[in-house]
Amino acid sequence: MIRRITAPRQRNPFEIGLIARGNHFADREEEVARIASVLRSPGSRLVVYGDRRLGKSSAVDRAAQAARKAKCTVVVATLATATDPADAAQQIVRGVREQAGRNWRATLDGVAGRLQASMELTPPSAMGEPGAVRFEFGLREHALERRNLLWEALGAVNAQMEAEGRTLGIAIDEFQRIHEWGGEDAEWALKAALETHRNLAYVLAGSKRHLIEGMITSKSRALWKQVDVLAFQPIDPEVLAEWIHDHARRAGVLLPLPACDRIVGLAGPRTRDVVQLARAVWDAALRSGSDEEGLVEAALETLVQEQGALFSALWRGLQATDQRILRALAAEPDIALQSTQALQRYRLGPKSTVSSALVRMVDNEVLARDDAGRYSFDDPFFRRWVQRVALADLGLPTPPLRRG
Repeated sequence: MIRRITAPRQRNPFEIGLIARGNHFADREEEVARIASVLRSPGSRLVVYGDRRLGKSSAVDRAAQAARKAKCTVVVATLATATDPADAAQQIVRGVREQAGRNWRATLDGVAGRLQASMELTPPSAMGEPGAVRFEFGLREHALERRNLLWEALGAVNAQMEAEGRTLGIAIDEFQRIHEWGGEDAEWALKAALETHRNLAYVLAGSKRHLIEGMITSKSRALWKQVDVLAFQPIDPEVLAEWIHDHARRAGVLLPLPACDRIVGLAGPRTRDVVQLARAVWDAALRSGSDEEGLVEAALETLVQEQGALFSALWRGLQATDQRILRALAAEPDIALQSTQALQRYRLGPKSTVSSALVRMVDNEVLARDDAGRYSFDDPFFRRWVQRVALADLGLPTPPLRRG
C-alpha cells in the first residue's frame, strides 16, 4: 500500500526537464567514472551516444563535476541551441570564460587574439550574475566559410592552454550537429582537431544514434578508429524501479516496489519517460492515499490526456502515410510493417513509400529503430494517445496498456 511515512515534501521529488543532480541522479556510476577519466586526460577523446532521454547530458554534467573536484578545468557546451558553427564557437568561448578562473580575462584576450576577433564584455547584472562575453569575427564571417569558425575557436583555445601550460577538458553535447552544418567535411575537420589539440581532452555526446554510428563504424568516415566509444544503454529496469522506490521514500512516501516496477514497465526504456510517469504517480498517490488497483495505469492515462493538445499538433503535422504507419504500430506493436498483410490491412501503399516514411520518422524522432530493425514509438505517451484517439477514427478499439 502507498502510504506516507513522514510528512511529505510539498515539492514533487521527481523532476523532469532539468539536469539531474544529487539524489535526482539515478545509477550510471560506471559511465560517469569513464567520462570523468577522459576529461582529466588531455589528448583523450570519447564519443558518448545513445537514444534521447537516457540521461547522457546529466551523466556528462556529473562527470564534469567529478573532474573539477579533482582540480581539473572542464568546459561543458551544447550545440543543441546553436544555429551554426559561429554560435557553437561562442558557446565554447563562454564556457572557457566560466571555468578559466582568476586569469579568465587574460585567457580570453589570448583566444581573441589568436582568432583575430574583437571581444565584447557586458558588465555583471544587478543580481550579481556574471556579464556576457561575445566575440565579433568581423569580415572573417563573410570572407571565410562560417563552418571553419568552430574549429578555429577550438584551435585557439588549445593554443592558449599550451601557452599557459594548462590543460582543459571539453564536453560537447549534441556534437552530431556539425554534420548538419558541414556534412562529412565537418567530420574530417573534427578529426584534424582531435589529432592536433594535445592540451584538450574531448568528450563528444550525441543522441542521433544511427547518424553517430555511421560516423564511428564506417571505414570511409573520419572518426573510424579515432575515438573511444561509450554506447549509452537503458538503465536496468530493476535498478530503476528500486531508485524510484528509494527516491520517493526519502521524500516521505512509500511507493511499493510492484508499483515502481509497473512505472518502469509502462514508460520504459527511456529514463526521462520513466521519471515523468513516476512524477504523475506521485501526485496521484498523494491524492488517493492508497495503492488502489490501477493507480499507475490511471496516472499514465491522465498524463496522456494532459499532453493531448501537443500530440494533436504533432499528428496534424505528419503526412498521411506516416499517420497510417503509426496507427498500424499502435494497433499491433509487433507488426511487420512492410509485409503484404500490413500493407493491405492499413492501406500503407507501396513498400518503397513505407520505407521512405520510416526513415523520415526515425530521423524526426517520431519512431525509434532498434538494432534488429524493429520500429516502435519514440515516445510511449504519444503511442498511447494514438491508441486512444487516432485508432478511434478507424473504429478500432483501444488496446490494453502493455509494458514498453
